[in-house]
Amino acid sequence: MKKLVIAVALTGLALASCKKDYSCTCNTTGVNYYDSDLDGTEEAHPYAYTSNIKIEEANKVQATAACNEATIKGQDGMDTDETTCTLSK
Repeated sequence: MKKLVIAVALTGLALASCKKDYSCTCNTTGVNYYDSDLDGTEEAHPYAYTSNIKIEEANKVQATAACNEATIKGQDGMDTDETTCTLSK
């Protein structure tokens, strides 16, 4: 009985220690179209930025999946954007 309790305690400790905080680094690029010089013609205005997403209390498999889920493409009329995320920690 004592061995079983110790085995369960060690297994629980091992599983708990696998969970930690991770980060995803996300790069977003896109193009917005609008008439910036008021000549009646919409011009392309590209943009890009980087952001980080914190993933708390996850194992590496869960954190990697969360980063993959944060990878998106969007379109609204002519405006487009794409965000790709990778596990950074």
